[in-house]
Amino acid sequence: ILYVCRWLEVSLNLVIVVAGEARVIGELITGRDGVNYALGGESWKCAFAPDESRFAWSCGFRKVIILPWNRYKNCLWGQNRHVVLLMWLEAAQSEQNADKEGYEVFAEKVSIDAGFPVTSLAFGTGTPEQDLVPVKREYWTRFDFSKDLILATGHNNGRIRIWDPYTGKLLLELTDHMKPVTDLAFAPDGSLRLVSASKDWTIKVWDMSDDGNMFKTLREHPGPIRSLCWSPDGKYLCSTGDKQKVLLWDMDTYSLQRRFSGHYNNVLSCAFSPDGAMLATASCDTRVIVWDTSSGEQLRILNHMNPPPGVIYMSGENNSVVRGVTFSPNGCHVATICSDGFVRFWNLMCEEDEPESMGSALAGDSMLNCSFSPVGGAVSVGHASGSVVFFLAPTMVPSLLHLSRMCVRRSLGDITARDDVLLPHTLKPYLQYKQW
Repeated sequence: ILYVCRWLEVSLNLVIVVAGEARVIGELITGRDGVNYALGGESWKCAFAPDESRFAWSCGFRKVIILPWNRYKNCLWGQNRHVVLLMWLEAAQSEQNADKEGYEVFAEKVSIDAGFPVTSLAFGTGTPEQDLVPVKREYWTRFDFSKDLILATGHNNGRIRIWDPYTGKLLLELTDHMKPVTDLAFAPDGSLRLVSASKDWTIKVWDMSDDGNMFKTLREHPGPIRSLCWSPDGKYLCSTGDKQKVLLWDMDTYSLQRRFSGHYNNVLSCAFSPDGAMLATASCDTRVIVWDTSSGEQLRILNHMNPPPGVIYMSGENNSVVRGVTFSPNGCHVATICSDGFVRFWNLMCEEDEPESMGSALAGDSMLNCSFSPVGGAVSVGHASGSVVFFLAPTMVPSLLHLSRMCVRRSLGDITARDDVLLPHTLKPYLQYKQW
C-alpha cells in the first residue's frame, strides 16, 4: 500500500487552515496572580485519562481537581471563554453548568487535598492480566488496579501517592525518592508499571500490580531529571534532564539504549510521536529537536528565537526557554510552550519550520506544561497561577500515505533497518520521516 501510495501520490491533504492566533475554548481559573504568586500555587502538571473520561488538574497548594472531561469538553466547542470561566467560578449552582444534553458538568467533580504540594501527576489503567503476562500471579495483593483508572501524584518531599479518581480516596503511598518528584508516567501497555523522575538524579520503576513494589532504579543522569515519556508500545522510556541529557532506556532489560546529543542546555520536556518513530525534546536552548528514535538522527529543529542565538548564549539564561512539547494523536502537529508567553502549533507536514498558529498565556502569567487530549482537538496549558487554558488545536485530514506509514510503524516498527523486508530505495526516507 505504501509503495502504491508513494508512486501514485494518493493524498487527502485537506488542511483546515487555522488563523495566526490559536483560539481559546476554555479556562479553569484560580484567580491568583501569575507573577507575584506564592510558591506552591503553580499548576506543574495536568493530565487527561487515556480514555478521555477524566481530566486531572493540579491547581496549586496541595489541591487536585478531577473533572469529567467527557462531559466538560462538550461545553467547550463553540462556547466563548467567559462562559466556561463562569461555569467554574459558580460551580454546580450555575444554570450554565450543563452540557448540550442537559447533564450537570461538574456532578462528578472530585476534589483531593493531596497533603503535600503537587509537582506531577499521571493517570494509569490496566487490562486483564492474562493479556499482559504469560503466567497469572496467584499470590495475594491488597489492591486490584487492572480494570479502573488510578491517579498518581508526585510531591516536593519525594513521596508518590496513589488515588482512586472516582472517590478521591488515598490508596497507597510510595516512598523512596530523596528529593522532589519531577515527573510520573504509567506504561501505556496496561502493565501498570509506573516510572518516576526526581531531582535526586534517579528514575524508579514501580509495579502497581504488586501493591506498588519498587523493583528498579535507573542511574545514568548526572543531575536532576526533568521529564519522562514512554514509547507507545511500552518498549522504551525517554528521560531528559540537566546538562543537556536525553537518554533512551530499553524497558524490557531496564538498560540504557542510547544517548541523544544536540542540545546546548537543560532539557525540560519530551514526547514520542503516536507511532514511536519520532521523539521530540524541548530545551532551555530555545529549541525543540525532533529525533529519529531508532538512529538518534536529528530530523527537525524548531527554533523559538529567530534568528537562533549563538551556542554561548544558549548555554546560559535566555528569554525563550521551551518548557513543554506534545504530539498530536495523528502525528501531524507538535505543540510547544515557551517562556516568551506563547503556545505554538507546528505543522510537521509542511517543510517550513515555522509555527502554523500561536496563542498567548494568561495576562501576566507563565506557561508551565502542555498536553494534547488523547483524541486531539484540544490542548491544555497549565500556568504558574494554577490556572489552565484550553486551546483549540489545528486540525487536518492526514494523507493516506501518512496513515499507511503510521500503521506500518505501529505494527512492525522500523522496517527500514531489517534485511528480511524488501523496500524500494525511494520509500525508505519517507518511512524514516526524512520526507513528509
